[in-house]
Amino acid sequence: MYVDPKLYAAEELANAIIIKAVEDYRKAMKDLWLCPRSVNARHTIIECESFFRSPYFNTLISVDGVWLIYKLKQEFETKTRKELEKCISPMIKNCRDLSVR
Repeated sequence: MYVDPKLYAAEELANAIIIKAVEDYRKAMKDLWLCPRSVNARHTIIECESFFRSPYFNTLISVDGVWLIYKLKQEFETKTRKELEKCISPMIKNCRDLSVR
């Protein structure tokens, strides 16, 4: 079966863009949980969610962006957050508690 190299390269680029956005979103969710006042984390989350909802995202992949946001948030709540709570040091936990107020 012949695969057009240009089409393959375009698919690889689209996949890399989406993977990077998902990685950035996951990291920002962790950063925001650890430091609720983080302006950078909030900005990254807003940027990623805007990208996931954009027509450009829909041209790159046939996945619904709103569904992807929902699944990433669900993943954070069920898995990542629990892992963070288990390994967080008491010093950071106290700092985090103070920043929430």
